[in-house]
Amino acid sequence: MLLLTLTRHGPTPLHQQITDQIRGLIDRGSLPIGSALPPTRKLAEHLGVNRTTIYRAYEELWSLGYVEGRPGSYSRVRGRAPMAPPGAPASAGLISWDSRVSPGSADAHRTYLGFSPEGNHSTPDAVDFSRLDMDQRFIPAESFRRCTNTVLRREGANLLCYGPRAGYWPLREYLARRMQIHGIQVSPDEIFISNGSQHGLDLLVRILATPGRGVVVEAPTYAMMIPLLRLHGAEIIPISMNSDGMDLEQLERTLARRDVGFVYTMPNFQNPTGVSTTQDHRERLLALCEHHRVPVVEDGFEEEMKYFGKVSLPIKSMDTRGVVIYLGTFSKILMPGLRIGWVAADRGCIEHLVAVRRFADLSPTALLHAALTEFCQRGLYDLHVRRLHRMYRKRMRVTLQAMREHVPPDLATWSEPGGGYLIWVELTRCARFPEEVYAHIAQSGVIVSPGPYYFIEPPTRPCFRLSIAAVDERRIEEGMRRLGRAIRDISGS
Repeated sequence: MLLLTLTRHGPTPLHQQITDQIRGLIDRGSLPIGSALPPTRKLAEHLGVNRTTIYRAYEELWSLGYVEGRPGSYSRVRGRAPMAPPGAPASAGLISWDSRVSPGSADAHRTYLGFSPEGNHSTPDAVDFSRLDMDQRFIPAESFRRCTNTVLRREGANLLCYGPRAGYWPLREYLARRMQIHGIQVSPDEIFISNGSQHGLDLLVRILATPGRGVVVEAPTYAMMIPLLRLHGAEIIPISMNSDGMDLEQLERTLARRDVGFVYTMPNFQNPTGVSTTQDHRERLLALCEHHRVPVVEDGFEEEMKYFGKVSLPIKSMDTRGVVIYLGTFSKILMPGLRIGWVAADRGCIEHLVAVRRFADLSPTALLHAALTEFCQRGLYDLHVRRLHRMYRKRMRVTLQAMREHVPPDLATWSEPGGGYLIWVELTRCARFPEEVYAHIAQSGVIVSPGPYYFIEPPTRPCFRLSIAAVDERRIEEGMRRLGRAIRDISGS
């Protein structure tokens, strides 16, 4: 009979104690392969427990692969592969993942590991101008919680099932009305709700970046766009940025001689430069793409942040021929963790997005969509936007004034955006290597987002992006004082 010791009033259930002790006997070889376990009735009597307890222990051993049994016969110990110990070292693996993954995935991994190396050189009290996620103090968590409770009580289990693949219909209706503020006329069935605008970009790359077709991006461009395109094996065609936006003469030459899948642009508060293009520039870009029948992917990630009132309407507002695909998001103005964005496009494009989603992530989260709809329909989103305009209008003014006071204009140039969160800085008199520049700035107590993140090829001179999204006025002032001193040191002034 098995020698087992049970603790009657301990935290571990009796059947689990029996399972664990028999497993130990088998692992140590005290119960060899082929050994018969005692009948459940005899072992129950021996241990003074209910027979059901023994059944549960034997079933657990069977499910773990330690025993086998046939009807009318004893349960016997079987040979099984040893279980992996907790915390097994990675060196024990047979697969070399670096050589197994696709080239695009390997490139994405290298890029991921390379992000934010300047943080390794920063001081503990560094002013962080690298983050583009919104200041947590402005997130309306409590009001959003109440909206979530309301829709869950009202719609119940319907919101916990698979939702419509293009997104929650009332939210699509709301967005169709909301976009009219920005001059965009679309119907709800021309809107696709994505899991954030990055998800929308990923789906668009999948359906439009076919082999042999390049994708035009601005140089510099959104940092996450570059590894995304490489992940899908797309050829990237950079077009230089001028002070008024993408170089349209260079774009025209490219479209004339290349097969292009789409043109990716951010006409409002471009990331990373903060530049907004003129109405004339937008009209010319649209005319070029219409002439060559090339889609325009317009990223309106900061569309709602027009707090200085000097920005033209989106390119999509002029789209009468279904050429422009508009990307919007709630992440940069409401809650980054909400992960709700949208694509506004011709119905044919929307249908393809829905089909790809069906095989990628099945459907979006209806509960969050419904809660956001409730939040917007109560007028809370409009109130939130107005509050942010007041706060960030003040922050941007403080930032630009502090830069004029502390950053020498003969050593650096910078953009002065009409809204949004971003300022682009270029150093004009610096002979140091870019890596030294970013490390020295970090050691001076300021974290910036290095310029090379935003280019296909390394930029010709040191440059970096500043974001005021998560930095208040007091820290902005201090950060600019430190940045000015660092730039003087770097330039030898």
